[in-house]
Amino acid sequence: MNELPKTSKEPKISISDELLETVSDKDREKLFAIFQETMFSTMTKSSDSLTEKLTTEHITSIINNSDEYDKRDRDERKGQRKYHFAIFALSIVFLGFIIIFLKDDKELLYKIIIAIISFLGGFGIGKSGIIKF
Repeated sequence: MNELPKTSKEPKISISDELLETVSDKDREKLFAIFQETMFSTMTKSSDSLTEKLTTEHITSIINNSDEYDKRDRDERKGQRKYHFAIFALSIVFLGFIIIFLKDDKELLYKIIIAIISFLGGFGIGKSGIIKF
């Protein structure tokens, strides 16, 4: 094994003579730079202060907070579904009431149904995929 002297560019590293003979001077500098970076990165400790202070209690707290957030999110979505169902049910009841109330006046009933369909189309319900006509 050949020990190279440490210069400004080349650290002291044990490398076989066979390897040194196959590497050109230009590539040798790159090789030593890679070795130096690798050695430096393995010798230095991570200086991230957050990971040093993180304990099992913190991880447990993060998991518990995430669980609580998921529960609140599910409750919120459940409330939205109930709200949308209530609006849909009221709309059907209103439409049924109008049909029963105006069953004698077919011309007015058709105009109201066309107005309702136009109103829903104005919101883009047909394009959104909720209701396809």
